[in-house]
Amino acid sequence: MSTNEKNPVKSGTLWLSGRIQASQQVGTDKENFPIIESILATPAPDAYSHPNKYCIMSRSKLGNPGDDLSISVEVQCRPWKDSKGRWHYPHYLWAVK
Repeated sequence: MSTNEKNPVKSGTLWLSGRIQASQQVGTDKENFPIIESILATPAPDAYSHPNKYCIMSRSKLGNPGDDLSISVEVQCRPWKDSKGRWHYPHYLWAVK
């Protein structure tokens, strides 16, 4: 049995490695637990490129600014309708438990 068969990767799941640039509490959920937003910068592919930045949402702090982090995240979407009846589909990266 291969490693992929033992630990299948769920569709919509990504593995990110980088350095935390910022972290802050942006709200609470309905059970009054904190929702933390962390900005993760991944290494640039070469000296002439800018690093990619990802906003990761979590229920607990992932680390402090300057800490290196490797984490599995899941893409989630929470559709909502505005006052004019238009649907919006924002996507978020959530830390996998």
